[in-house]
Amino acid sequence: MGALEARRQPFRLTRRAFLAGLTASVTGALLAACGGGSSPATSAPAAGGAGGTAPAASGGKEVTLRWYMWTATEAEKQVWEGLAADVTRAHPNIKVTFETDAFASYWDKLQTQLASQTEADILGMQSLRMPGFAARRALRPLKPFIERDRDFKYDDFFTPIQNGLSYKDQVYAFSYDLGPIMLYYNKDLFDAAGVPVPSATEPLGWEQFREAAAKLSKPDAGQYGYVIQPNFGSFIPWLWSGGGDYMNQEETACTLDSPESLAALEFVTGLIRDKAAAPITDLANANFASEAFYSGKIAMTQNGPWNFVNVRKNAKFNWDVVPLPRGKAGSLTTVAGSGFGISNNTKHPEEAWLALKVITSQASLEKTARAGRGYPGRKSAVPAFKVPDAPPNNVDITEQILTDKVAKARFLKTTTTWQETEVMLTQEFNPVYLLQQSSRETIAKVKPKFDELLKRHQDLVKR
Repeated sequence: MGALEARRQPFRLTRRAFLAGLTASVTGALLAACGGGSSPATSAPAAGGAGGTAPAASGGKEVTLRWYMWTATEAEKQVWEGLAADVTRAHPNIKVTFETDAFASYWDKLQTQLASQTEADILGMQSLRMPGFAARRALRPLKPFIERDRDFKYDDFFTPIQNGLSYKDQVYAFSYDLGPIMLYYNKDLFDAAGVPVPSATEPLGWEQFREAAAKLSKPDAGQYGYVIQPNFGSFIPWLWSGGGDYMNQEETACTLDSPESLAALEFVTGLIRDKAAAPITDLANANFASEAFYSGKIAMTQNGPWNFVNVRKNAKFNWDVVPLPRGKAGSLTTVAGSGFGISNNTKHPEEAWLALKVITSQASLEKTARAGRGYPGRKSAVPAFKVPDAPPNNVDITEQILTDKVAKARFLKTTTTWQETEVMLTQEFNPVYLLQQSSRETIAKVKPKFDELLKRHQDLVKR
């Protein structure tokens, strides 16, 4: 699990857990102030190249590091264990012991470990959870390592995920995967309706999108031009493209009540109201939109590149991907992803750095990409993600979006109180998805609650 979970899974960080973790890790912070799929191949990554050339571990002493990461299948576990073995091949004095849990259990256990200072040396981390853990000083800043390791190619990581795994201008983790949200479309439905397929280089304008969705809809036959997953994150690209946002840059005020944000929300819900988009019939189903698309009766939906493998398996029609529609601010999309950082309490920071370089090197990310672990965080590893003679034809759109060539990608910014914020937004927006309440009425209820959570966020950051 990687970028997909970054959009679906909540971050359970209570105030008590936050303060406990802050106290537990303050000593480590002071010390750090100076600074599934196929089995993996067995060859170790080179010390240079994308992995960089680092100073040798102190004295070549024998060191055992713990690496903690979530997995869902035995195949996933084998991928990471293969990379752990690659560390020892590259650095014989370093042994890495891989530890894992299910995704939901991982975050609960990690918080407990942080509070007792028993966490692993290398930790799996998500961009959406970065603010909470960085504010707790759970991770060691990586800039000092990057600055003295002249051959390490940090610029090889895509900029949006660099930002997503950083906090307050400090780097805390390196990405193994990421994904921008893009527009999937059913080419067969477009052809049958005589509607031109969307361009891969010129995103549809909002009105063009509305007109196409309307022409592609046959409500009496259960066919619709578009479907959206009923969660707040799905609306964020529409907010941005319309010139709006959910909070200001200072993270002090909710901006959903701006004219631009309201217009974007009303545009999307209007598609459902006008039957140009499918009605929401299952709020609890995290795969509602994907399953509707697989049915062959939905012309367009939105998702990330991690879903290519699932659409290849489930879609019995011709399909492809293009950038999301453009509003007055252009075509903007969210990016989320996952990676690895070094614990602030590790007793072996130099060895952990050498291990981190190996498991996030170009060679390693090529392995994870081939094993189906997601779109690689390094640009140099992208070719390994492509599957010859398999859809989508526009597979290169992913990289073009990430490099701002056909659209603009922004990392999905969160706060230390995002768990509570996400729960609140889910509760308040459910009536909107069901067309039981207007966006304007909902925002009037949401804004004071969002503002209060942002105030708590700022208080936590200051502490």
